Amino acid sequence: MRYTLSFVVVITALSAAPARAQTAAPPISSTPSQTISLNPFGLMVEWFNIEYERKITPSATLGVEAAHNTWMEYSNVELLARFYPQGEALKGFYLGARAGGFGIEVTEYQYAPPPSPRDPRSYPAYPIQTRHREVFPGVGLEVGYNWLLGREQRVAIGLGFGLSRLLRESDDDFYFPVTLPHLRIVNVGIAF
Repeated sequence: MRYTLSFVVVITALSAAPARAQTAAPPISSTPSQTISLNPFGLMVEWFNIEYERKITPSATLGVEAAHNTWMEYSNVELLARFYPQGEALKGFYLGARAGGFGIEVTEYQYAPPPSPRDPRSYPAYPIQTRHREVFPGVGLEVGYNWLLGREQRVAIGLGFGLSRLLRESDDDFYFPVTLPHLRIVNVGIAF
């Protein structure tokens, strides 16, 4: 009986040590390292965008965004760099910088020489209108906030606002704003 009791105590002690070691080990982090998202609310106002962001350090990400705005008639592709001051990239408040190219629909007018003032059949010349796409480089800044939701943090939600300034001649003949907005009304996507 004494040997049986000793055997039970030894087995219990040996089986408790591995169990204690398993609970003391740090949990393996399965935090996502990249997201892809788009703005479903922007689709309603014909402002399409898709964005990819990847964690490169614990507090910084790099990414790319492609967007098209139908009512302002421009498209853009930009590289993104975001800094998360709380040290948890892809989650929380961020400050960002962006640079890329903007394709803008512009209209040019060409006027014919004025008609002869002595000819009674002369009439004023109407301009010839041509539309084409011009590409301008641009740089900008942004601020925003991202959430990773769900038990495994696989749903990405983001809000933000930014401005990009087009790098173009101020005396060119195109009537188009020099500064363009970037709205992340609510970007929804997946994290993986």
